Amino acid sequence: MKFAIAVIAMFVLAGCASMQPAPTDAIAKLPIIRVGNPPPQNMEYIVFYPAGYTFPAKLKTAGSLFASEKLVETQVALTKDLYLYKYWASHDGKLWKNSHELLRVDFGGGLDLDGLHANVTLDAK
Repeated sequence: MKFAIAVIAMFVLAGCASMQPAPTDAIAKLPIIRVGNPPPQNMEYIVFYPAGYTFPAKLKTAGSLFASEKLVETQVALTKDLYLYKYWASHDGKLWKNSHELLRVDFGGGLDLDGLHANVTLDAK
């Protein structure tokens, strides 16, 4: 019983961590690495997606109904700068919010006579 309560408490505390204000002082000390560049070894960093900069978007199909796995890659670009660190996001690298407060991400799709459709929507809130 004590173990179950401890496990529940850990999940609650982990969930609450993402509701805390962003640690802006700690984030400000991290290196900013543009998408596509190699990450620094043995340290945390911020991933930067500059507006207008093209980067890969990959779609992977897998599962027991597919005869084989496939990977399709295309290039995309954002209309606004985007900085990401763990579950925090920013458009200017200074004002950080929980990524769910700053971004809306939707995945959808289905099968019809035209084949498989996969849709990804990424909006600023």
